[in-house]
Amino acid sequence: MSNILNENISRLWASMIVDEFAKNDVRDFYCAPGMRNAPILAASFYNESITPYSFIDERALSFRALGKAKKEQNPVALTCTSGTAMANFLPAVIEAYRSNLPLIIITADRPIELVKIDANQTINQIDIFKEFCCYTLALEAPSEALTPKRLRTLIATAIGRAKAHQRPVHINLPFREPIDATPELISESYLESAKETFHNSLSKNKTYFFNNFKLNAELEDLLKSATSPLLVFGKFDKQANGQDYIKALKEIDIPKYIDVTSGIKYHFNLEDNLNPSFDHSEVFEAYQRSKPDLIIHIGGRLVSKHYYRYQELNPQIKIIHVTDFDEDHDPGFSNNIKVICNPLSFLAEVKNLGLNSSPVINWKTFTNAKRDIIEENEISFPYLSKNIVEKTDVEIDLLIGNSTAIRSFDLYISADSHYPITVFSNRGVSGIEGFNATLCGLCDADDKAKVLVLGDISFMHDLNSLYMLKEMKDKNITIIIVNNKGGGIFELLPVAKERDFLHLLTTPHTNNFTDLLRAFDYIEYTKVQKKIEFNAIYSKALKQNKINFIEVELNEEINKAVYDKLKTVKM
Repeated sequence: MSNILNENISRLWASMIVDEFAKNDVRDFYCAPGMRNAPILAASFYNESITPYSFIDERALSFRALGKAKKEQNPVALTCTSGTAMANFLPAVIEAYRSNLPLIIITADRPIELVKIDANQTINQIDIFKEFCCYTLALEAPSEALTPKRLRTLIATAIGRAKAHQRPVHINLPFREPIDATPELISESYLESAKETFHNSLSKNKTYFFNNFKLNAELEDLLKSATSPLLVFGKFDKQANGQDYIKALKEIDIPKYIDVTSGIKYHFNLEDNLNPSFDHSEVFEAYQRSKPDLIIHIGGRLVSKHYYRYQELNPQIKIIHVTDFDEDHDPGFSNNIKVICNPLSFLAEVKNLGLNSSPVINWKTFTNAKRDIIEENEISFPYLSKNIVEKTDVEIDLLIGNSTAIRSFDLYISADSHYPITVFSNRGVSGIEGFNATLCGLCDADDKAKVLVLGDISFMHDLNSLYMLKEMKDKNITIIIVNNKGGGIFELLPVAKERDFLHLLTTPHTNNFTDLLRAFDYIEYTKVQKKIEFNAIYSKALKQNKINFIEVELNEEINKAVYDKLKTVKM
């Protein structure tokens, strides 16, 4: 039940807006501190249906909100004061846009008469997010000219757009003073009209979105005529129905290439017809010798860049791209048919066709040879990704940082085991910031064990969020920092030969994080350099309801040597 704040028109509008969010099942408010958004902060605090979260740093808070939206697939609200505060939201808003996540940003503003005279803490706030939102609602300052009914309709419509399009929405709301509890006259008729809207348990205007696939003759002929189809499953952020996708994919008995950003890769192995990544040169060459005649690509973009190179080199292969979002996803410029629907409904139709594929490539000897190299050598990124997966014996949410981290986990494939791991990533635009905060957002959703793996530079980009972790001190959280002294991925690329200017790419440093992390009394910190140390500490951390940081010091020369040896394995 909402406590109606009616000391003045700004507080009354804020109460109605927040109440309308609650009626639309948007109950998480991530609240950046400030004065201009005080009416929204007060309304969210006094509404019993709302859970408010607060943090000092807007950028970190916005990534935390992103994590909650990623985990629950339901819109969350993110609010801040006027001026540059909203600009700190921009990286998370861009990531949400490219990851199809429904953030709803409520930016408090100063009224137009102050914005246009260069008053303090004013900018043009309307256009900052315009390229990365599916809808913008620019309200005027609260007044009795807009009826309570119409205000709620506008808010409900904005929320509905976020749900239907699964994209960010921006609501800009100027407030005139008073913005605290100072009394100011509201007409009796307007106040009564506003109060009536609180008593209705339903939203003013709720949106539902349905879209199921039905096979047509053209697609049926294309699917049935394929003699060696390959099913590719790309980036997918709807982990709430991950088990449905696992079941659907296992019922289709053709070769599968499942990207790590699908979230469900580790629920499959070679015995499930799972194929290794195209980023193994040997796999790429094998597929050049034994080409599929049809690729069915479900979901978004893959981590593998060589998958798209393969498409460009083989334009004769037909590609059906199935997505639930109407966006131009085609990095290989190769899609022949685009199907916009609920992918589960598409997979159900494909299952009924009874597709099969021959011949199927046997990857087992190749995979085991790679595994032996990883285990025989000193600690490396491939060793960490392999053993983090294989030593996980409890259900976890695994958040993987970008750059080398995500690529290393994508290259891993299991020969004969399944692992209880749901993967999350920020691959919308693949930025390196905000991962500690995103993890906190995942933790806001439930008490399931959480693991974050990220590089040293990525960790240093989000140090403010270490303070946010205090709220999570009784949860099962393990954060693994792979410290290779800066930008190790560039050492694996051809540009590494240009040593003279490499330091401008790699962000070299000599830091370790011992003193920093031990300054936080709610963090359990350990540094490791050996394989046996890591395995023992990681396995122990998975069983503890505390925040464990494991810093792994990686020798980049050894790491590169392992990658070079892995390239020597032939089919």
